[in-house]
Amino acid sequence: MHPGATRPDKSPSLWPREHGAISMLAQPAVCALLIAWRWHWSVLPTLIVAAAMFLVREPLIVLARQKYVWRDPKPETPIARRWIVALAPIIALSGSLLLLRWQLTWLTAFAFGSLALTAYAVWMTVHNRQRSIRLQIVSAFGLTSTGLAVSLSLLNSITTWACWLWLLSAAQAAAGILLVHARLEARIAAKTRKTESVAFFRAAAWMQAALIPLGLLAGFLSYWLTAAMLLPAAVHAYELKTLHTPAAMATPLRTIGFRAMGLSIAVSLLLVIGLR
Repeated sequence: MHPGATRPDKSPSLWPREHGAISMLAQPAVCALLIAWRWHWSVLPTLIVAAAMFLVREPLIVLARQKYVWRDPKPETPIARRWIVALAPIIALSGSLLLLRWQLTWLTAFAFGSLALTAYAVWMTVHNRQRSIRLQIVSAFGLTSTGLAVSLSLLNSITTWACWLWLLSAAQAAAGILLVHARLEARIAAKTRKTESVAFFRAAAWMQAALIPLGLLAGFLSYWLTAAMLLPAAVHAYELKTLHTPAAMATPLRTIGFRAMGLSIAVSLLLVIGLR
């Protein structure tokens, strides 16, 4: 390539870049395996279909944007079609294998929920509402349901501990989502010098407060579960208190993301200890 030539653009990637969403999907499944401390072959298609449904969302968004938003053909459109062609049989085969283990009622419920959540996410994203708090919290409850699915595969039923794992994992994820929105609102206001909306801050504060009674209620099962809710409530409360300090404003988002991941792993470990 001669010096004056431009380097060709890389092919668009449809791999998810939402590390928080990947964590919400994976951690409850791993927790369920650790709590039950057993294995069944049906766990494998369960995890595969969950991952495939997660991966198919971005290609569907691309195709929907190409149909309803973009006027000209985009290079990612044929890539999205190939992704869907590859993922569709994986989803169908894995779902069919689960018929050998799951009751049809449960399989239908999970399939309907997954399809509804995917359709909702695609619709909201096409309408540029992918940052909607409602969408992200609904997605948190959907993604963290992998613990319920693994419980079904392992024990052929949704156990009490699986319900608690789902509820507490989703609550912690929702609290983190609201904190992210409050932080972004504060940074945008600081950069643009516009008046900061307090709605996100209040919502985040209320959600951290809600973790406390939830943790106390879970404490009737194990005090480790109380700790699993009080830990993020305390950490998030401190972050909200220091949100507008120069040090907090200067902290790179990547560093904040690693902190959030570490906190999420710590909460997951406490949930495993409390529910075993």
